[in-house]
Amino acid sequence: MTLGVCFLTGRSDRANSALSPAQQAFLDGLPLAPEERVGVNFPYLPASGPWRRTPLPVASARNVRDYFASRRPAFALMYSAAVRAVLTATDRTLVLAGSCGLELLANLELDDDALARVHVVAYGPVARSLPRAATVETVTGRSDALARRSTGAPDHEIDGHHLDYLSSPELRAVVVAAIARLRAEQDVRR
Repeated sequence: MTLGVCFLTGRSDRANSALSPAQQAFLDGLPLAPEERVGVNFPYLPASGPWRRTPLPVASARNVRDYFASRRPAFALMYSAAVRAVLTATDRTLVLAGSCGLELLANLELDDDALARVHVVAYGPVARSLPRAATVETVTGRSDALARRSTGAPDHEIDGHHLDYLSSPELRAVVVAAIARLRAEQDVRR
């Protein structure tokens, strides 16, 4: 079985899909081979340059805009093919859905074949509903009022606020356990 791991978050910088330093460090700290890491974020276009810091008010406004725009049919038409290509490039894909990423995934209207391959770890999820993925685990910070109001009781509750999940050893442990379960599935199928 082949495994891919990708981030799916809102687009703080609409012109660039480069991973932030925190995302890259988190991905690099996981027990993954380099080819198992998707090196760009949603919408999975080649990065147009290095990551650039976006002021928090601007990033927040852009993520809110993505959250609401994802409910329109045009969103799925524009992005579902690219996302489906990433999710089906491997036998299983672990999606690290941050904040509104879970809402974006749910609204992409992906087919059952693509979603059957997906295990989601949604950290700080802000979503109206869960996607029909094979597995969805939610991780909410005890101090994350935004996520706590969104998806109900989380599967995992950790210390932290909405903007500091990727520095949490508790989130890393949840993700490493998910990778181990996916690898164990591979061993059972052999």
